[in-house]
Amino acid sequence: MRLFYALVVGLFLAGVVHVGSLLAIPSLAPRGPYDRLGALQADGRFVALPDDGATADLLAFSDPSFVVAACRYDLAGGPVTVRAALPSTYGAVAIHERRGAPFYALTDKAATNGTVEVVILRENDVAAAEQDETAQARPSIRIVSPSDAGFVLVRLFAQAPSARPALKTLAESATCGRSTTPTSNP
Repeated sequence: MRLFYALVVGLFLAGVVHVGSLLAIPSLAPRGPYDRLGALQADGRFVALPDDGATADLLAFSDPSFVVAACRYDLAGGPVTVRAALPSTYGAVAIHERRGAPFYALTDKAATNGTVEVVILRENDVAAAEQDETAQARPSIRIVSPSDAGFVLVRLFAQAPSARPALKTLAESATCGRSTTPTSNP
């Protein structure tokens, strides 16, 4: 019976230590993806991630078949509009919160005339955005961000290495800037 009790207590303590260490990893990590992307100076504009060199591994799980461009955003100054042209081969726009968790994504299948447009805003800015949208204007996709800061990734599939330079130019031509949508005071 003592052996069983010691085994149960040992397993319980091991579980507590395991769960505690997993929950502590984000706070103990020196820099998250948002901070690492700061090295590219990608605030408010898209910058293609390099294929090699010291900054090639800024984001985890890089796929060499894709050209990736990143843009950091901060909603403190108001909503941000993202526009990206996506090729028909495959392209995606993924919006991530500050710690790197994706909360919204679009592919080339959602593009209108080959382009996607998304407005990222805070929850208290939604009413002002709906009021401002005119009947003639094309309705925009509005995404409420779970955090004030985050980043957007444009991923374009390169069918061959020779396609990478053109796709890199296309990815960097995406825009990520202040929206003209009025904001409400928090």
